[in-house]
Amino acid sequence: MIELINIFISILVLFLISFFPLNLKYYNNNFPINNNCTYDFLAFNLIINILILFFLSFSKISYSIYFLVLISLSIISNLLIFNKIKNLYNIFLNRNFFLFLFAFIIISINLSGDPTLTWDGIENWYFKAQNFFYNYNFFDLNNLRGINYYPHLGGLLWGFFWKNSLLQYEYVGRFIYLFVFLLSIFSISDLLKNKTLKPIFQILLTLICYDRFLFGGYQDILLFSILIFLSKYFYIYMKNEDRKILFLCFILLNFLPWIKNEGYLLLGVFTLSQLMLIKLFKKKLDIIIFILFSICFVIIKNYIFYKYLNVNPTHGANLDFVFKTEQLIEFFFLLFQGVIISIFKYKIWIFILLAIFYGIKNIHLFKKDKNYFYFLILNLIMYSSLIFIIYFNYLDEQRGLYWWIHTTLDRLLYSISGFFVILTIMVINFNKIHILK
Repeated sequence: MIELINIFISILVLFLISFFPLNLKYYNNNFPINNNCTYDFLAFNLIINILILFFLSFSKISYSIYFLVLISLSIISNLLIFNKIKNLYNIFLNRNFFLFLFAFIIISINLSGDPTLTWDGIENWYFKAQNFFYNYNFFDLNNLRGINYYPHLGGLLWGFFWKNSLLQYEYVGRFIYLFVFLLSIFSISDLLKNKTLKPIFQILLTLICYDRFLFGGYQDILLFSILIFLSKYFYIYMKNEDRKILFLCFILLNFLPWIKNEGYLLLGVFTLSQLMLIKLFKKKLDIIIFILFSICFVIIKNYIFYKYLNVNPTHGANLDFVFKTEQLIEFFFLLFQGVIISIFKYKIWIFILLAIFYGIKNIHLFKKDKNYFYFLILNLIMYSSLIFIIYFNYLDEQRGLYWWIHTTLDRLLYSISGFFVILTIMVINFNKIHILK
C-alpha cells in the first residue's frame, strides 16, 4: 500500500512541476503548436524547469529549497487563477489523459516491483545521481566512482526526484525518465489527424519502445524522448517558422550533449543538416544563429569539463586506419549483423524503414511536408555514415569490435529512432488523405 501511495505522490509532484510557470491560456495564445496542446504544455513547462535545475547544478543552492519553492509556486498559481483551474478540470476529464496516467501507473508499478539497476546504471550513472541526492553540485563530480567524462543532466534529474520523494527510494528518481518518455510519445501523437487512431498509436508506440533494461539507469531513454520532442517541434517550425518554437528546439538540442556524449553526434548531424538544406528556410539568419550558438555551447561544455573536472568530455578516436581485407570483411559482417539484431530488438525501426520506403515511393503525397521529409532522410544518411565511422574506429580496440557492437549499437540505434518516429505519423496522415480521395 505504501508503495502505491509513493507512486501517486510522485505522479502529483511531476504534474505540479509541469504545470508551472505557464498556464494553458497563455500557452495557447503564444505558442502555435496545435489546438489540443495539453502534452506540449506539460512538456514546455518541464523543459523550463529542467533548464533552471541544470543551471542550479553549478551553484551551491539547496535542491530541496528549490523543490519546495517550485512546488509552492505551482500550487499557488493553480489555485489563484480561475481560468487555469477550469483548464485543469478539462484536462483531467480527458479520456486520453486517463490513458497517460494509466500507462504511467502500470509501468511505475512494474519498476517498483523490480527496481534493479542494470550495468551502466549501477557502474556510472547511479553515482552521479547520488552526488545530487546529497546536495553536491557539478564541481564535485570529479571525486566520484565511474567514468568522469560522462555528462550529468540525467543523473541530476534522477538525484533531484530521488531526494524529493516521499520515502527517498532510489528508483522513484527514475520515474522522471518514465514521465518524459510517455510525455514525448503522447505529445507527438497529437500530430495524428485521425483522432480515433491516436490512443491506438500511443499504446502501440509505448509497447514497442518500452525497454525495462534501459529504465535500469541508462540515459538512452532521455535521448530517445528529447529527440522525439525535437523532431516534432522542428517539424512545426518548418511549417510556420516561429522563433519561439526554434528557441525551444535550441534548448532541446543543446540538452543532448549534457545527457550522453553521443549527444555531440546528434547535435552535429542536426546542425550540419540545417546548414546543408538552408535554402529550404525563409529565415536563413535564424538558422545560422541557431547553428553558431549550438557550436558555442558545445565549446563552453568542453571548456567547463576540461577546466573544472580536468577531463576531455569526449571518447577520443583512433584514426590509424589499416585496410586489411580480412578485417574489412569481418567489420562489414559484424556491423550488418549488429544492425539487423538492433532493428528486430527495437522494432520501431521496422515501422520507420517501412515509412521511409513508402514516403520515397509516394513523395507526391507529402506536399508541404516534403522539405521536412528530405531533412529527415538527410539526417538518417548522416547518422548511418557516422555509425559506420564510429565502429570502424574500433577495429583494433582492445575489447574487440564484436564487444562494442554487441554492447552499444542497439542502444545507439534506439536513441536515434526517437528522431524518426514522426515519419510513421506523416505516412499515416497522408495515406489517410489518399484513401479518402
